[in-house]
Amino acid sequence: MLDFSLGELMMISVVALVVLGPERLPRVARTFGEWLGKAQRYVSQFRNDIQREIELSDLKRIQEEARKAAQSIDATMRDATSSLDQTVRAAQTGATAAGGESSDGATTNRPGTWGSHRFRTRSRPGATFGELEEAVEQLRRRLSGPGLGRFGSKRYAPRSRVNRPRIHR
Repeated sequence: MLDFSLGELMMISVVALVVLGPERLPRVARTFGEWLGKAQRYVSQFRNDIQREIELSDLKRIQEEARKAAQSIDATMRDATSSLDQTVRAAQTGATAAGGESSDGATTNRPGTWGSHRFRTRSRPGATFGELEEAVEQLRRRLSGPGLGRFGSKRYAPRSRVNRPRIHR
């Protein structure tokens, strides 16, 4: 942090001892240490807040990319199904024009003609947009929620040497 040599530190401590006296020097040193600790905690908290904001912006960017990719896939699938639908209709109209229609209006399953069966999907459907948005919201709440500090979900820091009560004699 600061580059002081041992000789400079000794000189500062001797001057502080002469100016403050041996009675007030420990109290001043303790106060200085507490201020220094508060400053370090403030800086680390600021860094954590900045890091959390960066992660949140990354999540938003990823969410937007996923939404755009899903929309493009959805548009592609709609185009493919509409073209396939048109092809099937054209084939069915061709089959009915050839005389392959039965009394109930459905085509018969003769070799080389289209049957009345429908194609079924064999894959499971993926996550919907709502489910993806809900998952992103859960991540966002988890990132901004309480208890994400160094000590887990506990409200206070574990007891350590600094947190013990001081006994003044």
